[in-house]
Amino acid sequence: MTTSRYTDHTLLLRMAAGEEEAFNQLFNKYWDKVYSTALVLTKSNQIAEDIAQEVFLRMWQNRHKTDIIDNLEGFLFITARNLIYNKLSRLKLEVAYTNYIQHHFTLSGPDTETQAEFRQLKTILEEGMRQLPPQQQKAFRLSRENGLNHEEISLQMGVSRATVKDYIVRAIAFLRKYLQDHALEVFLLILSNFK
Repeated sequence: MTTSRYTDHTLLLRMAAGEEEAFNQLFNKYWDKVYSTALVLTKSNQIAEDIAQEVFLRMWQNRHKTDIIDNLEGFLFITARNLIYNKLSRLKLEVAYTNYIQHHFTLSGPDTETQAEFRQLKTILEEGMRQLPPQQQKAFRLSRENGLNHEEISLQMGVSRATVKDYIVRAIAFLRKYLQDHALEVFLLILSNFK
């Protein structure tokens, strides 16, 4: 066992016993590596930071099991990779669902009441979009309303594709939280459809 692994193992044992200082040392030692790995895989500072925080949060929450970890760096990498996969899968599902809803309402020709509810829901979403930073808002609208891909948006906005992707990912994350914060309004709107 190398000195680093020996030190990691000792710190893991101390952390398993509930010692916060041991956790802090491991956090400080591995934060940059976990964050950098997440950044390379996601191309988003915000998602990379969220993933890194979640990795260390889970490590602390499961500290009573960490004494069996033989290779901490490998464990952290695998945990980050799995969290990234789950996060990106969720984002793809959300985008697909949003596209489905937009397509469904366009094709089915909803009745007047449903159209009014859809307009109210769209108003709530518009309020959230107006709170986005201008560049994020522009990238999101070009993508979702105009149907442009990341390459086309990057050319139109004069920024890299990675920046466009970051803008859109951040916009989706913000709007998801905005809708969660306004869940009661959305819930009542949906509930009003079931009389």
